[in-house]
Amino acid sequence: MEATVIAVGDELLIGKTVNENATYLSRRLAALGIATRRQIVVGDRDDDVAAALEEARALAPLAITTGGLGPTADDRTLAAAAKHLGLELVLHQPTLKEIERRFARRGMKMPEVNVGQARVPAGSRVLGNPLGTAPGIIIEEAGWVLCLLPGVPAEMEYIFEHGLVPYLEKKGYVGERVYEKQLHATGLPESAVAERLAEVALPAGVHLAYLPQTAQVNLRLWGAAPDEETFRERARPVLEAVRRGLGEHIFGEDGATLEQVVGEMLRARGETLALAESCTGGLIAKRVTDVAGASAWFLGGVVSYANEAKENFLGVAESTLAAHGAVSEETAREMALGARTRFGATYALAVTGVAGPSGGTAEKPVGTACFALAEEGATTSDRRNFGGGRDWVRRRASQHALDMLRRRLREKGGGR
Repeated sequence: MEATVIAVGDELLIGKTVNENATYLSRRLAALGIATRRQIVVGDRDDDVAAALEEARALAPLAITTGGLGPTADDRTLAAAAKHLGLELVLHQPTLKEIERRFARRGMKMPEVNVGQARVPAGSRVLGNPLGTAPGIIIEEAGWVLCLLPGVPAEMEYIFEHGLVPYLEKKGYVGERVYEKQLHATGLPESAVAERLAEVALPAGVHLAYLPQTAQVNLRLWGAAPDEETFRERARPVLEAVRRGLGEHIFGEDGATLEQVVGEMLRARGETLALAESCTGGLIAKRVTDVAGASAWFLGGVVSYANEAKENFLGVAESTLAAHGAVSEETAREMALGARTRFGATYALAVTGVAGPSGGTAEKPVGTACFALAEEGATTSDRRNFGGGRDWVRRRASQHALDMLRRRLREKGGGR
């Protein structure tokens, strides 16, 4: 089974709204064994909506629109669809009564303009919307199914899950469901990951996709199967091969973030972390405190942007800064030692660098970052150059710092 997804709205075309509805629909359809043949985005014009419907009808037996079902003049999807299919719009009394009740509960009289949302194409099936005023609508015509959904994400998702999915299941359109398993790797670019996995054999029904992000590569194994256990058995040898191929670069799975993984490792060991940040400006601390329960293992951090802050709050020696500069392994080491001492933490991470776009030199170009990890009896450091723009450098630097700690914990038998 294949489907076409049509997102309607001028706000999508001018970039004011991200087209997350189409992403949601395609993802959920895939999980139901329904492949999205094409995503189409059009503005609020009758002829554009009609053209999209014509294209969708030629592509797949199922089409789903989202958006353009509101009460105002710029909401054109319903009228355009009815006109294109030659269907009369008729008043659906149950929907009208529900809209009136919604306004009454708020102590308001329903505006006359909302009556239009209770008009549906003759012969269509109406899907209730308890979260809003625009219902979902299913139109069946000559082997083609068109479903109109509102554009408000919460309403669209509710109608899809509680109205459209049962309909698709009853009609027999749902195939073998799609299951997936994700592994997350860091420290390697996508090309290097692909090179290491070039010889991994994929059994029938199992697919491998590379999904690169700023500082990591997500590996998605997916496939249709009669049940999850069958898929897991098919995917097991692939997962083992990927883990062998990437080794310590694999840090987590199924959506786990690096900061979550590090936190779990620290919690399991009963150990704590402190931070000393310069070029990342608190980004590592932000990532760490995004993790629920981080207070059990994260003690705090210092954003020591100026040299004076490095000296006064972290105890970095003026002579170190004079001899090696703020962006140096020597300075990073003293920053980490200072943070560990002041917070009384088991470990302290430090990062200092040139995020850009200015400030670089021939010796220390933009993108240069120095790192240190301090623990009892030892402090390690290294230097990297990430290149790219300011946000890129900061994100990559925060990832590398957290991964330094993860690898150290792994060496000490801390899991991943």
